[in-house]
Amino acid sequence: MKKILEQLTKITDLTILFATIFVFLAYITPEGASQDSLREARTNAQSVTASLSNAENQTAASNTRLQESTSISIDLRNSIVQLETESSSLDPTIDQARINQLNSEIDQLNTSLANSTSAVNEAQLALNSSLRNEESIRASLRSSQARLADIEAESSRAISWIQPVRNNTDRLIDAAGVDGFIAGFAALIFCLIIKRRRDWFRRMFGLYFK
Repeated sequence: MKKILEQLTKITDLTILFATIFVFLAYITPEGASQDSLREARTNAQSVTASLSNAENQTAASNTRLQESTSISIDLRNSIVQLETESSSLDPTIDQARINQLNSEIDQLNTSLANSTSAVNEAQLALNSSLRNEESIRASLRSSQARLADIEAESSRAISWIQPVRNNTDRLIDAAGVDGFIAGFAALIFCLIIKRRRDWFRRMFGLYFK
């Protein structure tokens, strides 16, 4: 019976010792980011990427409208110049009817040109707004990608198999609110086991104590 108790004591001591070592290792190694944080960061980066794609499409559409409006304005100005040139080459005493017709067409073209110029201005404002929005989203994307990279790097530095030990210990600490006591108690147990099992450690690990 005595031998059985001694064996059980040895097993208990070793269990406590290794549990203490695992807790110590868990807290001297970097803490891994939670899977929820990692998923949230990835989802956020993907969402911002999709928003950037939409913003780029909007910018391209605004740029196309601006180019089309500018092209129309150029064509209208060229037409006005041609009609004015033709009107100035006519003799008012002979070609007054033609001059009046040309002037009427010029007035119509000037009205269309005014509308086209307004469309150009609106298209330019829309393009500027799209560019600002795109740049803002790009900044958000850089920030979200940097955040994701930090979380992934943090996870890669952590020892995955030992994180449950840290998490369970954190839950105990949060529940009891005695983190200092737990740390001191764990250190005391470690020292007592080392002292009581000195001969065993000398045989197993070749440790020498004074």
